[in-house]
Amino acid sequence: MLIENVENKIILNIKGVKRMFCKNCGKEIDNNAEICPLCGVRVKEAKSEAVDNPSHLAGIASCCFPIVGIILYFLWKDEKPKSAKTLCYWMIGGVVAWIVFYILCIVIGFASEAMYYY
Repeated sequence: MLIENVENKIILNIKGVKRMFCKNCGKEIDNNAEICPLCGVRVKEAKSEAVDNPSHLAGIASCCFPIVGIILYFLWKDEKPKSAKTLCYWMIGGVVAWIVFYILCIVIGFASEAMYYY
């Protein structure tokens, strides 16, 4: 008989048969259970498959081309919320920069046109 105490579960190994018990309530649970169905305590750590580190390259791309930021935001909003939020900021910054650029071009255009009349 071997008893393992791992995370929030206790695994009892009798003659090669593993039985898992919840560490919180002590009831026997399924070996593949992530949450105890009786008391609701998590017995297995959730595996984080993707690391949520915002990419500067994706941020710059979404700044220059806001449609890229919109697409990546909706692709990543559930899986990588931190990256999606960062892309949203880059995208908003890019849109603001494009608007300022266009307004500046219009102002310079009108100013240069007005110079020809004088």
